[in-house]
Amino acid sequence: MRKAVPLIILVIATTLAGQSTDQQLIEEHVYGDLPSQDNLLVRNAYVLDYDAARKAPRWVAYHLTHDYRRTPKRTGRWSTYRNDPDRNDEPRERDYRGVFADPTRNYARGHLAPFMISGGDRDEDGKVLDADRDGRVEAGDDRDEAITVEEVNYHTNLTPQHHNAFNGSGGVWFDIEARIRDLLETKDELWVFAGPIFGPGTYDIIGNGVHVAPMFFQIVIWEDNTDQPTWEAYLMPHHQSAHGDIKEQRVSIRHIEAMTGLDFLGGLGLEEVERRSTY
Repeated sequence: MRKAVPLIILVIATTLAGQSTDQQLIEEHVYGDLPSQDNLLVRNAYVLDYDAARKAPRWVAYHLTHDYRRTPKRTGRWSTYRNDPDRNDEPRERDYRGVFADPTRNYARGHLAPFMISGGDRDEDGKVLDADRDGRVEAGDDRDEAITVEEVNYHTNLTPQHHNAFNGSGGVWFDIEARIRDLLETKDELWVFAGPIFGPGTYDIIGNGVHVAPMFFQIVIWEDNTDQPTWEAYLMPHHQSAHGDIKEQRVSIRHIEAMTGLDFLGGLGLEEVERRSTY
């Protein structure tokens, strides 16, 4: 009969190993200190802090390299939105029923950590998902990489966004994600914070308490030849009229912090943050 002590040690060791993995992912994806940490969800491709009251992320952080852009085709199982197994208060499929077809709302399920970052060989075992296969995992494929794609499609990483003039082609959110792809052509790696902004007042609610943000932000960070960051910060009104060029949405990080109550790039002083901004 096995003694209980080794089992206890095994449980403790397994728990500590899991904590270590989470900490490593936080260090990879979050540039600087955590902006907040009320309900952290740590994933292979991103980290987020979940706002249960609004059923939306407070912020999402992700690290992007050229390798992570090797995503499978967004078809079959890779296009399926999924319930988050770590939450029971997340949005559900039924909450979005009819809102995309509604000509006034026209809400799509907007990824905060985008699908375009869900690829690559994250566990460095030499295997990635086959980009030419339609959502099938076959012998020789890496199950860990499949989990990465599934996690990007969790409802906790999604929030309602106008499609025609915001999330879709020609919208400002779409254009900023294109800007991120363009930056990666000349940078080895990027770090991004993205999220909704609610604030006081009233705004639309869909389904069972899924709040629709009146504004969104993105902060894109990179390092050029030093260990010090440079960045671009964007603040976007969430409406269906044309937004113009994304340069018109550029703001100071301090502006976003004032509107969200979050603290970005902790450890850098105010003057240093402002000096290194490209705003």
